[in-house]
Parts: sequence; structure tokens; C-alpha cells
Amino acid sequence: MSETWTIGELAQQAADALGGGSPAANGRVREVPGERLIRWYTTIGLVDPPLTRRGRVARYGRRHLLQLVAVKRLQASGLSIAEIQAALAGAPDSVLAKVADTPPPEAPLTDAPPAEPPPGATRAAPRFWTARPTTTPSAAPATPTPLHGIKLTPHVTLLLEGATRTPTPHDIEAVLAAAGPLLEVLEERSLL
Repeated sequence: MSETWTIGELAQQAADALGGGSPAANGRVREVPGERLIRWYTTIGLVDPPLTRRGRVARYGRRHLLQLVAVKRLQASGLSIAEIQAALAGAPDSVLAKVADTPPPEAPLTDAPPAEPPPGATRAAPRFWTARPTTTPSAAPATPTPLHGIKLTPHVTLLLEGATRTPTPHDIEAVLAAAGPLLEVLEERSLL
């Protein structure tokens, strides 16, 4: 298993990643999370539950650290807890690392295209996008990129990175209507 930490060690790792710090100017938002704050973030779903528990000792991993640092970076940019919850809902480690401005240890972020299927494999025709989505190389932004999440099903969340505004209920309704073919493909491929 990869490196794990107790809650106190996790708080110290987060403080180190965030560069130490002191209470914010408004006196309400701390720049570094303490043990009590980590427990609260876990309760409200901003941080995943511990990896393991032995008696009263919980162990946390790299994803927890990424979640904590991402939350604190988004808070520092002025987002509310509710906005952060929506932005980070279902976020994979690569997105958390980008927001936290911390590269993953074993899997550096790359802009390499996905591997091609083996010769002779059939590929289903795309039904959601008219063309394969492309990636463009970009450096990590100086400020966190806003993320907005739209829950398509209980297990599928669409993340909108860099959206210029928060989706309205009408936007969400339109996205849900358009996502039908994508959800069918996910179901067909046993990904749901």
C-alpha cells in the first residue's frame, strides 16, 4: 500500500503543501486545515472517509491530501463551501492535483492521447460527441480553474472545468436531456 498518514500527519502534510500559514484576514477561514476541520470536511463529503481504521486510529492517503489542498486553494480564491462541494463532486485525482497545484506521484499529468485499441478490435461509433474530444497542452494555472459539477446519475457527474458561470437550472436540464446517449454508452460498456 502507498504511504498513509494519521489525521495529525495528514494535517501536517496539508500544511506543508500549502506553505504553512495563519488565520485569514477575516478570521474565519484558516489557510491550513486542522484535525477538527478534516473531520468536518469528511462529514460534509469534501474529503473521502479514511482508508482504514484500527481502533480509534484512522489512516489517510494521497487522495485525502489532494482533496484538502484543493479545498483550501479554492477557498483562498473566494469560493464558498457549497461552491467547492459542487466543483469537486466526483473529481478524479488528476483534477484534484491540478486544482491543488500538486502533481500526482506515480502518474504525472500528460496530454498524451489515449492508447489505440489493439488491431482487429471494433470501436463503437460515437453517439454523444460528433468528434473525439481533444486535449491541449497547458501549464497549471496560477489561480485554480473553476469547476462546476452536474450530477447525471447517482454515479456519474459531469465536470465543467473553467466554465465562465455557474450552470442555471435551465442549463442543467438541457445537459441532462443531451446526456442520454452518453449514459447509454456507459451502460452498454458496463461502466455504470
